[in-house]
Amino acid sequence: MAGLGLALACGSHAVAAQDAEMSAVGAALATGTDLLETEITAETFVQPAGEGDPPRFAVARRLSAGDEVHYTIRVRNPGQEPVRDVQVTKRMPYGMQYLPGSAAGPASDIEFSADGGRSFQARPETDEYSHLRWNLRRPLPPGATALLRFRATFR
Repeated sequence: MAGLGLALACGSHAVAAQDAEMSAVGAALATGTDLLETEITAETFVQPAGEGDPPRFAVARRLSAGDEVHYTIRVRNPGQEPVRDVQVTKRMPYGMQYLPGSAAGPASDIEFSADGGRSFQARPETDEYSHLRWNLRRPLPPGATALLRFRATFR
């Protein structure tokens, strides 16, 4: 399928805990007892161009069917107090399929939605997810950053 591709946009934005409507495609919504900042990177594993060069990660700009993307969501507490009840929700980007077992985060419970984010389960009966959600079990200290990760393939 040469020529078929998807352009990815990555960036960061801060969302106030009480402003749940700030969610956007390509963004992650982070809520808690205070302000949190999020930044998302989407990278692909690139084979070396020259012999002897090590493989590396590069920003995912254009994808072909079957390409695997490594997503990292950085959630930072910019405040002076710990943020409790941290919950981070990420909509699956268009054309991407979650790779089972790839979601990870520090001391977090991970849930999945297959109905557009209306309900979440730890182990849904399908592997076609619309959203992923991390619930951090511990407060996020002032100035700390939690790294949440998952992988997906482009269909």
